[in-house]
Amino acid sequence: MFAKLFSNLWGEQEVRILILGLDGAGKTTILYRLQVRLVYVDSADRDRIGTCRDELVSMLDEEELRNSVLLVFANKQDIEGAMTAAEISVSLGLTRLKNRQWAIYRTSATKGEGLHDGLDW
Repeated sequence: MFAKLFSNLWGEQEVRILILGLDGAGKTTILYRLQVRLVYVDSADRDRIGTCRDELVSMLDEEELRNSVLLVFANKQDIEGAMTAAEISVSLGLTRLKNRQWAIYRTSATKGEGLHDGLDW
């Protein structure tokens, strides 16, 4: 399903997608909204952002992902007290990524906001 969707966007170029997020971050809701069955961050879960950072750093060190671009969905932006995209980028250490293209998009999976903007990027 992914191959069909993304071949329309990028032609025959091989595309690999890693979906990473802690439990309750909204991964399933986002996939459902996109009607397909990237890193997702629960913007309201300040207590576990460090765990998310550690997992992300570990994944980005993998050989298969060394030259990949990084798209972060800062999910649950509709919840009061959610971290801003700037807070998340600092907490995840994205500002230190010098040799990798990355972007962070504010999303609300339950409302379907920001998802297509991120994929368009």
